Amino acid sequence: MKILEVKNLGFTYENYEKPVLNGVSFSLQAGEVLGISGSNGSGKTTLCYCLCGIIPHCLSGKMDGKVFIKGTDSGQVSLHQLTSDVGIVLQDPGIQILMPTVEDEIAFGLENQRVPREKMKEIVNETLDLVGITPLRGENPNNLSGGQKQLAALASVLALNPSLLIFDESLSMLDEMASQRILFVMKKLKDRGKTLVIVDHTSRGRGLYDKIFLLGRAKLTGTNKMTKENEITLSPG
Repeated sequence: MKILEVKNLGFTYENYEKPVLNGVSFSLQAGEVLGISGSNGSGKTTLCYCLCGIIPHCLSGKMDGKVFIKGTDSGQVSLHQLTSDVGIVLQDPGIQILMPTVEDEIAFGLENQRVPREKMKEIVNETLDLVGITPLRGENPNNLSGGQKQLAALASVLALNPSLLIFDESLSMLDEMASQRILFVMKKLKDRGKTLVIVDHTSRGRGLYDKIFLLGRAKLTGTNKMTKENEITLSPG
């Protein structure tokens, strides 16, 4: 089953002359893991925002092309609806953590979806166990280490059981031990058949990838292209 399909995607931020992305096309089947690498400013985070719906729903600019999640045009449904199928863990998890305890953070999205209380408790407990942070359930996320915050943010996304998970540089600000913990969870998710997009310039996650895309500024072309090959170069335009 095709979980993600991107067709001729381009994006130019408001008040910018040049596009950050231009002509990106690719697709992912259920259970595939895509690694994306590239230099600073090559459009990695912008691509993540397009894939999860933050663009075009929250950030202003000109978006060309289409992003389809499980066959649905992401631009034609609300961001709230998209969270059922796609979740993102940002480079700085503190941006997306809002609640006073880890347990409350995981339950927050479920409450918004009006999940019954008993079912909610069951999901929270299962997610804490999956990510390996059950002892942290009552902790204030602001008091956690960087790696623990990443795991708490990931748990809050996983609780909604999305088909597609996007990690935007989730390994870049962590020490080796914390990175290995995140990678361990990523492997468990892959083993469970989740579709993952992992932006990572550290190459720590390379062993998980089915495909590796290199996002960079090519000298001889002004377009982004993804082929069927495992490792290719993308140009941001």
